[in-house]
Amino acid sequence: MTSDTSTTPLANRGMPSGRCPFDPSAEYEQLREHEPIVRVRAPAGFDVWLVTRYEDARVVLGDGESFSNVDASSSHLMGDKDDLGGTPPPGVLLRYDGDEHARLRLRLAREFMVKRIAKLEPFVREVVTSHIDQLAEQSGPVDLYRAFGLPVPALVIGEILGVAEEDREEFERATAAQVDLSIPLEERQAAAAASAGFFAGLVRSKFENPGDDLLSRLILEPSESPVTFEELVGLSILLLAAGHDTTANMITLGTHALLQHPDQAAKLQDEHVMDTAVDEMIRYLSIVHNGVLRKAVRDVTVNGQQIRAGEHVAVVLESANRDTDFLPDADQLELERRSAHVGFGYGAHQCLGQHLARLELRIALPELFRRVKGLRVVTPEGEIPFKDDMLVYGIRELMVEWDEVVA
Repeated sequence: MTSDTSTTPLANRGMPSGRCPFDPSAEYEQLREHEPIVRVRAPAGFDVWLVTRYEDARVVLGDGESFSNVDASSSHLMGDKDDLGGTPPPGVLLRYDGDEHARLRLRLAREFMVKRIAKLEPFVREVVTSHIDQLAEQSGPVDLYRAFGLPVPALVIGEILGVAEEDREEFERATAAQVDLSIPLEERQAAAAASAGFFAGLVRSKFENPGDDLLSRLILEPSESPVTFEELVGLSILLLAAGHDTTANMITLGTHALLQHPDQAAKLQDEHVMDTAVDEMIRYLSIVHNGVLRKAVRDVTVNGQQIRAGEHVAVVLESANRDTDFLPDADQLELERRSAHVGFGYGAHQCLGQHLARLELRIALPELFRRVKGLRVVTPEGEIPFKDDMLVYGIRELMVEWDEVVA
């Protein structure tokens, strides 16, 4: 059991880093056993309480009265400590608390309900099919991340937001450029600025000529507190960031993991297994790594450790999902397993787009393995560039080849 050490000098220690390649840092296993809530120096230069156990993670993430989202969930990784506590930008739902969060969350929740997301299935299948058809036209090796992982979720998000068909190619290129580390930083920043301008123009067009899409419905539906122009732009950018690169990395990293576990990959064609397979992949891979940040707004005790008002907590989802007190064989990938994992977070800020992510993955992964026969990675394992230093874990480039692509 930990004790109140907030007034003692910090040990010269930072957050654990690195993965191997699907497993979290081995340090987390030691922390869960001996120091489940420990004070560390975060990469952004300030101190956080690192929460590593499953039950403690659920306590923190589920306690919206004690812990605030005012600072971005990744501020401890890439933020500036002088900017902590600033006013959240309009529409950036992940940084809202209480009534303001509930106001926008409830409006968006209807758009991401299971029944509405299910209506997207024909479109998702069309996108997946067309990109596998494009693979069939190439001889390989091909980078699966850029050829399949990135474009599929980009086009799906474009469909949800009502991006015109003639603009989707430009939209796909701009969104891919923002996360492509092979492109110089200045070009990625320019792509991000262009994307923001694109969304401003898109929202303006929906006010002028609404259609049957998420943005138009948010504009047209009666409400005592309408969503503003600035909030809609912010929401659009947030939905792209939250629903694009995450799913792209899950498709690519998930493919590689399944190729390493052929016994599990063989189960993908069983529709009954797919009811649990996607969630098990999300639990096992936990691509939102290195912790999600919360700020204590009052003194609170978690698992015997006092956390004072104003202190920050980083909840490490990848560690919580591998806690053997949660699952005795948590380090094993078992697609038929059902579990209450925290890969989508937990509590009021649990991932709003989780049903969309499940739909995309349960179509993309089985179809890829069904049609692309003899799929294999051609890069030696030790040379595959993993995204250890990124907010979302994944693979920068996964060069693959295959024997044939069937109809």
